[in-house]
Amino acid sequence: MHQIIYRDPNVTIFQSALFQTNSTVVCTDDVVMVFDPAWLPEEVENIRQYVEQIRGNKHVFLIFTHSDFDHIIGYRAFRADKVFMSKAMDEHPDKAGAVEKCLEFDEQYYIKRSYPIEYPKGDFLVFRDGVQYRYGNTKMSFYLTPGHTADSMMVIVWQLGLCIAGDYLCECEFPFIYHSSVDYEQTLEKLPRIHDRNWFTRLIPGHGQPALSISDWLQRRTEAQAYLFALRESIATNVPFDETSLWTRYKFPRLQRKYHMENIALMTREYQQGLWQWDPDFMLSASELQESYITDSPTNDADDEG
Repeated sequence: MHQIIYRDPNVTIFQSALFQTNSTVVCTDDVVMVFDPAWLPEEVENIRQYVEQIRGNKHVFLIFTHSDFDHIIGYRAFRADKVFMSKAMDEHPDKAGAVEKCLEFDEQYYIKRSYPIEYPKGDFLVFRDGVQYRYGNTKMSFYLTPGHTADSMMVIVWQLGLCIAGDYLCECEFPFIYHSSVDYEQTLEKLPRIHDRNWFTRLIPGHGQPALSISDWLQRRTEAQAYLFALRESIATNVPFDETSLWTRYKFPRLQRKYHMENIALMTREYQQGLWQWDPDFMLSASELQESYITDSPTNDADDEG
């Protein structure tokens, strides 16, 4: 069963017993937003009941950060007035495959659900960085963040200083790269610029504990970049990667070593294809990674609404 790992007057984070997966409910004066409701039927039902208790006459928005099956499995449990996702997620080339993974998971554990498993249908599709949506006094900004998957996105709820990050900056996971390490690196690089346009202090990842300060999520960003650069150096120089240090930091090696090896295979293919190069003179420093242009207040936002 899940537990509530964080709650304030506007934000409640439900964490599944499986993979520390987070489902976030955000309640403003205007709307209730549900992000990536997951995993087990009882967990999803508890989230649904909570939403029904607090919604009153408010609309419910269902928002998906990406198409991984653990993030879409609770889709049909909710009566959503509008569904948000990236355009790339809406155009997923194998929607049937994503649904099949949900069904395989349920059958593997003899799980029955009270709702059908379907791939989400989007009403509001994010096609570029900075697209905004306003409902009453609630304002959201959306940013495309490929790398983990091709269709990942992050969402900033302006008045709450809150970023819903999908499967980035998870304190219990190093980068899991299913799509592209080049795109993953670019997503990490633009995070400070996303902050400077939106000024969020808190960041909620798809798994593990939320980052409740700027310094916290910046440190996680530094660790993610350091992992990418160390893995690239290992691949380019044929020097073994220091797994001992990796498993000192991350506590689930029996499972996560599989994802580390898949990262090596993917990044080796990228290197052989010339998609990235290793500079032997490159020096990794905390100051370079932290990018000191993080500001203390939001800039004027001039992006168009979606």
